[in-house]
Parts: sequence; C-alpha cells; structure tokens
Amino acid sequence: MNVWRITGWGLVVALLITPAIAMRFTTEVNWDAFDFIVASILLGGTGLFIEFVVRLSSNGAFRMGMVLAILASLLLIWMNLAVGIIGSEDHPANLMYLGVIAIALVSSVFVRGRASAMSWVMVSTAVAQLSVSVIALALSLSVDLKPAFFLNSAFAILWLVSAGLFKVAADSYDKATVNKE
Repeated sequence: MNVWRITGWGLVVALLITPAIAMRFTTEVNWDAFDFIVASILLGGTGLFIEFVVRLSSNGAFRMGMVLAILASLLLIWMNLAVGIIGSEDHPANLMYLGVIAIALVSSVFVRGRASAMSWVMVSTAVAQLSVSVIALALSLSVDLKPAFFLNSAFAILWLVSAGLFKVAADSYDKATVNKE
C-alpha cells in the first residue's frame, strides 16, 4: 500500500471521526446517524472513485486533474448539503449545482476520459459554475449573492486548474506519440 492511499483513507477516517469528537465538547456540532451515513457515503464514494480514476493513467498531470475535479465535486456537494451556497441549504437555487456536477460527470463519460477532451470538459464545467451566479442574479433571488459569486469564482478556478492539468497530460501524450514515430 503506498503513502498516498494511506494518507487518503486516513483523511477520510479523520473527517468522519472529527464531528463525533467535536460533539463531545460543543453543542455547535450536532450530527445524527443520518449525517454520518451521508458523510460516509460521500467520503467513501469519493475515495473509491479516486482509487478507480488514478488507475486510468500513469500520467501524473492526468491523475492530479482527475483528483482535483473529483474533490471539487465533493466540496460542491458537501457545501450545498451543509449550508448552501445560494441562501441556506434548503434554497431551491442550490439545485443548479447538481447541473454543474452533471456536466462534468456526463461529459467525462462521453469523452471516455481522454485528456485532451477532459480539458475542454473542465472549461465547460467552469463556465457552468459561473453561469449559476448569472442565473441567480437574473432570477432576482432575495438572498445575498456576494458569497455565491465568490464561491462560484473559486470553484471555477478549481475547474480551470483541472483543465490545465488535463492539457499538460494531453501534451505529454502527444509528445510521447511523436517520439515513438
């Protein structure tokens, strides 16, 4: 077992244990069994998904691009479930973020994870992420959209960094192919 696997799964366990420990010392953290089940599914599923995708390629940039995209998706889901990005977690506008993740996931499957195409998938996902702010503004929602604009911009940067990593991976594949000829 390599150090990355141990670190990753150790982090998952630590993230699941932290609320249980915190509940012993403060009433601010109040998780029930359902919260722990959802967190376990999200974190465990993310870990398994990362385990799967890093086996798709030995290219470091490709792997980092995939891991970053998966972690950005996890963070987007987690934030929406915990506190919401637009208003509270119950605000229906937060459902638009499922569309952002769907674009990333469905498009990734459609392009079969090819690095050159994944770069464009992540750019499209970044555009979709920023579009949520524009749509929320157009709907004239009665919530403060400043945090949403900031968070959507931060997520768009994550998607774009992932796109850059896929571009680096695609370029290295191209160079390897040219060197073989």
